[in-house]
Amino acid sequence: MDISGLPESMRARVEARNALSPLDRVREFLGSHVLDADGLDEVRADLRRTAHFSTMRHRGDLAALEAVAAAHHPPGTLARLVGWEANWVLDDPSDAGAAQFLRELAQMLREVIEEAE
Repeated sequence: MDISGLPESMRARVEARNALSPLDRVREFLGSHVLDADGLDEVRADLRRTAHFSTMRHRGDLAALEAVAAAHHPPGTLARLVGWEANWVLDDPSDAGAAQFLRELAQMLREVIEEAE
C-alpha cells in the first residue's frame, strides 16, 4: 500500500511500526490483540474488525509472526514472549509450545487476510 497520501502523523506511525524488529512487532501484536482476549475466537473477531478497513498492518504482523516462530532464539525467549506479553497460558509452556502458538496465530491471521480480500 502506498502511504504517501497519508497525513504526516499517520505516515510516521506506519514507518515507525515497520522499523520494528520482528520480535518487537510480535510483542506489540500480542499486546494489542491477544493480551486481554478471553479466547482465540475473540482474537479472530478483533482481527476481522481491523481487516474490514485495511490488511496492511496484518500483513506486517503476519511476516513478523512467521519470522519469529521460525528463528532460533535464546532459551526461554518464546515462552516468556507468549506468557508475559500475551498473558496466555499454554498447555505446553515451553519455547516449542510457544512457537506452535505463534504459528497458529499466523495461520489465523493469514485466514483473516484472505477473507478480507
